[in-house]
Amino acid sequence: MNEKIAVRDIHAAGVAEEFDRLMQLDIDDLRAHEHAFVDTACPACHGNDVPHAFVHQSLSYRRCGRCETLFVSPGPTESLHLDFVRSSRAMEFWREHLPADMKRTRRPMYQERVAYALDVWARTGVRPHTTLEFGAGNGEFAEELSATGAVERIVLLEPQALNLEQPGIEIMTEGFEALETAGRSFDAVFAWELIEHLIEPDQFLRVVRQVLKPGAPFILSTPNERSVETRRLGTDSSNILFDHVRLYNPASISTLLERNGFRVVELCTPGKLDVARLQGYRAERPEVFGDDPCLNLILSDERASESFQTFLQQSLLSSHMRVVAVADGDWRGSRTPLLRG
Repeated sequence: MNEKIAVRDIHAAGVAEEFDRLMQLDIDDLRAHEHAFVDTACPACHGNDVPHAFVHQSLSYRRCGRCETLFVSPGPTESLHLDFVRSSRAMEFWREHLPADMKRTRRPMYQERVAYALDVWARTGVRPHTTLEFGAGNGEFAEELSATGAVERIVLLEPQALNLEQPGIEIMTEGFEALETAGRSFDAVFAWELIEHLIEPDQFLRVVRQVLKPGAPFILSTPNERSVETRRLGTDSSNILFDHVRLYNPASISTLLERNGFRVVELCTPGKLDVARLQGYRAERPEVFGDDPCLNLILSDERASESFQTFLQQSLLSSHMRVVAVADGDWRGSRTPLLRG
């Protein structure tokens, strides 16, 4: 895919503002249950060197001193968080009121994901007949994958009801438990932008291991908190969002996967919008960049900006992270330990 994607193609004007307004209402509802919040160790490495980092949108964040994972803590339990997501006004708005032209402009993003999956399968010698996607959103990736004819059966695990007309697409709305008891297995599993939303990632990865056929690839994407855009913009970065309860980096996502019996085959940060987001923020708030003459120099020069984006991708410093893994090791997962004292 060579079509260029701009920030406005992913987040159209007006949509983000309304989403933010509804999001704050959601957070207020969540905070009404603060008495049930729990304080945990690092969800990636389970280390307990996790000093307080900051408060954002009334939620407290910790950063692991060992692997640098950033996570909400004290925070909701898994069940409380699931109830919160299901009743979220912001999520409902995003799903039900996404402008038609925005769906069109986002299509190249899903086409690129399909192209990446096909490339991974070609390079690893996989010829999938059945695939599973966790957290399918509005089903755009499944629609694009179905259009290629490369897969006979595409199963989506998605709690919301979807109306997809393409042949060979099956939708499961029951949740992880139903999948565990169904005894099904798949030639490939996807989780696009999902794991950052999960309070207990080990529980999710245990299910992934169970449904993967031997040697089958698990392809996931998630924000990279150890990126120039995220670190420079801080809490103004779109990566630090109320529902991104666990934010990983290349080292910590590898630690998490390996502890759960996965071997990382490929890890990259192919993001394309870091420089565009930095330039947009700089145009709105130039005073924030006043103490950074080097970054100002790069962002002001078109050729330097393009080279800088390439540098970020190649150095694992882009804000979008993508991983291919296979389950061929011992599972050493467990619930995230609580902090004591």
